[in-house]
Amino acid sequence: MSQKEDRLMSIGEIAKSLGITRRIILNYEEKNLLQADVKDGATGNRYYLADSLTKIRTIRVLQNLGLSLDDIQAYYDGTTDMEPMIERLEKLRDELNLNIEKLKQRVKSDNDFELHTVTIPEQTIYRRTMRADTVEQRKEHLRDIIPDAMRKYGSDTSKRMYFIEYPLDDPNLISYCIAVPPQSEGEYIHRLPEEKALCIFYHGSYESIPDIRDRLIAYAKEHGFSLKGTCRHIYLEGPPAHTDPSKFITQVALLIE
Repeated sequence: MSQKEDRLMSIGEIAKSLGITRRIILNYEEKNLLQADVKDGATGNRYYLADSLTKIRTIRVLQNLGLSLDDIQAYYDGTTDMEPMIERLEKLRDELNLNIEKLKQRVKSDNDFELHTVTIPEQTIYRRTMRADTVEQRKEHLRDIIPDAMRKYGSDTSKRMYFIEYPLDDPNLISYCIAVPPQSEGEYIHRLPEEKALCIFYHGSYESIPDIRDRLIAYAKEHGFSLKGTCRHIYLEGPPAHTDPSKFITQVALLIE
């Protein structure tokens, strides 16, 4: 199997990994929320890359929050008022904190370097570590790793789908971390403890994140934070939802003592 073919997941594999039916995915296509990345002309079989998998998962999560497919279409088009949506989610605060956080960040129009000290909850992840010198290499690695994690373990929808982390003294040594169900056992499975972090929610292209990280480091040193030496990029919204990099939202977090 070629590398390109290995990155493709069938509609059946997508449905199984996300715990949904094929009919649900086909309905998303009928509503023009997504398109299959590859269609077999002879059989009509559909295949999807990691970006499409991410979008299907996000659509399903938004549906589970009570949004209609029309609401979700407006969400992706940027034609809906976000504030009522946020209020709806806040009624389910304990269960839906991650979604509230994402929506609140999305309605912000600029980056004011607003810093937060947060507690990152413990979680179970599928983690692979390898070197990547460019943003494009990181994207390629994620597109390889996400399908592998999903096929083996499925997804923990109560956590961010994926993030990367790396040591501050070696930023190109990237650990790719995919959220999997807490009961997962097997190769590349790790259980991360609860962590404290100093972070900012950055709106913009991935290429500019190193500058944001360095500003965070300078702030931490100036204000006496004790750094653990690890940075995380936690992805809230990116290429699966937007073609405009200025709309990407990334939580850049420095782990602290």
